[in-house]
Order: sequence, then structure tokens, then C-alpha cells
Amino acid sequence: MKIVKVEPHGAFVAVDLDESTRSVGIVRRARKVLQSSAKDLARSLTYGFASFEHQVSGASAGVSAEEPDADGAIAEFVAAIQPMVADGSFTPDPGKGVTADHLAPLRDSDSRSSLLHEPATRFDLRSELTQLGIAATLDTALGGLDGRTVAIEGFDARAVDLVREISNLGGKVTTIGSSAGVATAPKGFIDQALAHAYEEFGPDLVANLGAEPADAWSIWGAEVDAIVPRTKMGIVSHTIADKIAADVVVPGAPLPITAKALAHLRRANKAAYPDFVSLAGPMFAHWPADGATTEAVRAEAVAGIGAVTAEIKDHEDGPLLAGCYRAEAFLGTWQESLPFGRPLAP
Repeated sequence: MKIVKVEPHGAFVAVDLDESTRSVGIVRRARKVLQSSAKDLARSLTYGFASFEHQVSGASAGVSAEEPDADGAIAEFVAAIQPMVADGSFTPDPGKGVTADHLAPLRDSDSRSSLLHEPATRFDLRSELTQLGIAATLDTALGGLDGRTVAIEGFDARAVDLVREISNLGGKVTTIGSSAGVATAPKGFIDQALAHAYEEFGPDLVANLGAEPADAWSIWGAEVDAIVPRTKMGIVSHTIADKIAADVVVPGAPLPITAKALAHLRRANKAAYPDFVSLAGPMFAHWPADGATTEAVRAEAVAGIGAVTAEIKDHEDGPLLAGCYRAEAFLGTWQESLPFGRPLAP
């Protein structure tokens, strides 16, 4: 793991694999972006690329700046990394606090497909492929979503699209949680109704969906077939793992599960899936076949993520560790040594 300092504002780029000449990762902006969390995110992306046989290192960048100086700090960072983008040593994607518009000046230097920036249902194709990948993982993990129930922790505007994809596969999102509490709908929520409610009320939508919302932490005990944690790295601690009622945990955000939580989930015979597989949808739009359409990329993402999920599903060590073994096998074909530490939250 190497840290490339980018002045000013104490900005940096963490690149996971020292021997790689190409890396891809997100840029985050906050008052203080920690290098430790950036390294963890970079590692998860490395395993994601390896899962789909790309010889690419994961990376993650941070810009530490507060409002009202944020836009200026990001603009200076973007200008400073332009040579890295031009030579492929770092290709950025927007993360928390950074938008696609912030990174637009780098677009001409980005060697990836322009499909990534195509408009989709409500956001760009990158966002849509992320939700498709999560739904594909759920579908395979559960042996089909038809008639199955799902809970979504950390509900926001983008989660509306996940509800739609789950519904399209016959599943029902019966429980959603936000910072304001938890709402349930035994017959399943309708994505359009949720979209309108979130647009009007934000996280408080749970208080406007019928029954009085339950405490936010009750989401973990939801009686559903699968739960999708989406809020933050390490949200599934060992104490939370012991509260989870669902038999399947599919990440909807990077690195939600800690190493200790994974041990607890395994002891409880609950299947935890790797975020570097469930969130890999956008990778299928990075370097598609010549002439590929957005429809073809969507289909390839669903098929590819479904195939990897099926391969790791029944491993005796559980799907998350099985995903690690599989990624490491590919890394060993082009790296002299494996990176130290697997992609789990500390």
C-alpha cells in the first residue's frame, strides 16, 4: 500500500498494490478524511477487480476540507491529479462529498468507457449498476427472490432503485430503516411511493408511511430473509451481528462487516456476502466490449455477479471468505505477493 500526497489541503491517494500501474477508486471529501479508512476501501476494490479478473489495483483518495472551501479544495485536487489520470496510475470516481461534476474536468483523460456517465433511471449508469449488482447477489444467495423478503438499513434516495430491482425479481422489501427509525410494510413497499416520500421528507419518511416508526436499531431484528446494510463501514459489529434475524447479509455499501462480526455470523450459521462482489456492478461499464450498449452492460453485470455469487455461496467457510479465496487466487497470477489483510472493517 502506498500513499501519494497531493497538495494542498493534506489530500492524498491511497493505492493498494505497489506493483500495479493502473488503479481506480473513489475520492471522498470531509473535514478530515482518514488514511486508514481509505486504505480499507482501496483493499476492497482490489478484491473486487480481482473477482472479475481485472489486473487493476484498488485506490481511494481523500480531500480534507470544510464548507465553504470544499469546492475550491476539490478543484485544486482535481487539477493536481490530472497527470495521474492521464497515465492511468489513478482513475477517480465520486465518493462522499464529491460529485461527478467535480470530477468532470478529468473525463477526457479517463480511459474508461463513456457509458459510465450515461443517464439511467434516476441517477447515472454507475448508480444503477450498483443496485442491480446488489439485487443479483440477493437473488442468487436466496435461491431466487420470488416471494422472499428483504430489509434495507440506511435507506436513502438511491435505495429506491434497489427496491425497484428487488421487486422486479419478485422479492418484497418489507422493512426500511433510516436515522429517524424503522418502517414496515408486510405486503412490501412500492418504489415510486418511497421515491415521493423520500423527496418530501428525507430520512423522516419512516414517520409518514403508516404505522408509528420503530427504533432505528430494531432494523437488525427484522424478520426477513435477507438484510442489506448501507450506512457506513463497520456498521455490523459483533454486537449487531448477534441481533440479526435474517439468514443472509448482503452489503449495500463498502465494508459494513467487521472481522469479529463475521465470526459471530458464521457461528450463528448466517451467510455474509462480500461487498466487493455485491457492489461490483459499475466495473462492468469500465472496459466493456467494443460497441457494447448500456443494456448489454446491465445484462453482463447481472450475469457476472450472479455467477460469482453462485460459486461462493455454499463454501464451507462461508461466502465472504470464499470470495476472498477466489480473488486471491487471481491476484496470485500477477502479483509476487498478496496484500496483507483481507477486506473487512476493523
